[in-house]
Amino acid sequence: MNIMKLTGKAVAVCFAAGIAAAALSACGDKKTDEPAVQPGAQTQSQAQGMEMQDLDMKPATEAEILEVLAFLPDPVATVYGEPIARKEIIDELVSQEVPLEIYKQIGEERLRQAMTKQIGSIVEEKILIKQAEKAGFKPSAEFVAKEMKEEYDELPKERQEALAESLKEDGLTLEEYMKQTSENVDIQKAAALRQYVQTEFRDKAKKDVSDDDVKKFYEEHIEDVTKPEGVTVAHILIQLDEEKEAADADAADKEAKEKIDAIYEELLKDPASFDKLAQEKSDCPSGKRDNGKLPAFDKDGMLLDGGGAMDQTFAAAAFAIEKPGQITKPVKTQFGYHIIKLIEKTAEEITPLEEVKDNIVRYLSAEKAQTGLNKMLDDEIAKNAKINDFAPAKEAPAAE
Repeated sequence: MNIMKLTGKAVAVCFAAGIAAAALSACGDKKTDEPAVQPGAQTQSQAQGMEMQDLDMKPATEAEILEVLAFLPDPVATVYGEPIARKEIIDELVSQEVPLEIYKQIGEERLRQAMTKQIGSIVEEKILIKQAEKAGFKPSAEFVAKEMKEEYDELPKERQEALAESLKEDGLTLEEYMKQTSENVDIQKAAALRQYVQTEFRDKAKKDVSDDDVKKFYEEHIEDVTKPEGVTVAHILIQLDEEKEAADADAADKEAKEKIDAIYEELLKDPASFDKLAQEKSDCPSGKRDNGKLPAFDKDGMLLDGGGAMDQTFAAAAFAIEKPGQITKPVKTQFGYHIIKLIEKTAEEITPLEEVKDNIVRYLSAEKAQTGLNKMLDDEIAKNAKINDFAPAKEAPAAE
């Protein structure tokens, strides 16, 4: 839950995020040689307020925002008979200090799309709050304080001390911080909604997941719980000299081949010298680090613990080795010449159902909970909410 990290103005940030996303989309229409912008990083930044001095733009005033959003009706929607005033949206946007130039760059079409999403989010939030209160989960300072205290008590002593020291630097005691946080209305709402969703949807959905559901899912996704056949090997690598290769590729290749052949001859005479030769002569960091040992991988070269893959030629040569301790003749790949020693082969292994049952239950119950939550929102919107139509788009001036 980490209630201590919750921040207020959730709806306000939602508004600004929508505007910023639309702005980035609009700017993205222009061709540029600059790298593509990552919208997520920019959205959070703009949602918290742009650096006006860098942009040399002034925040849009209430009147200016009202003018660019003139298509919004008033009220924008009604939920359970209570209107959502257009001013509620305008006030939130004013507080975010987005420059008027950004609104102009976005254009009316994208502004309409952004506002549709934001109004829908507000409607859903008000429905959730209403339903949470009906179910007995009312926002309260007492509930937030209780959860914060429970979370704090579960922290290791060193984390508690670090938190106290951090708060001290801000001139706050732990008690003052918890009191301030628990009195934040937005945090109270978030905590109540979280508890409502957990109790009324997630917990109930978990009870609805049967053993047959789990077994069926397990059997349908058996590949996801199957660890393929794998090998663990060590290698000695001789790379081609880059400068020599640039000047004469054949000569560089011949030199590397002669080196690896010489090492291979040494190994034939003394197989036990592999570790020593890997440390002394391999161009791969694994030589000095771990006698040339590499992470386990499957027949396709994919690392069994994820995160990368081996060269296909290398993987094929490794799997061709029959017994641990045996080595290959020199093998050429895109990286150079290798001698590969088999350390271990592991058979394909299917993870038993019992070991993954809890994860499957969590996944299936989350799906059921989301379906139930969506249905509740759809039903309540149909019965108790109305989002008012926007004013027609302004017609473009007729061409002369």
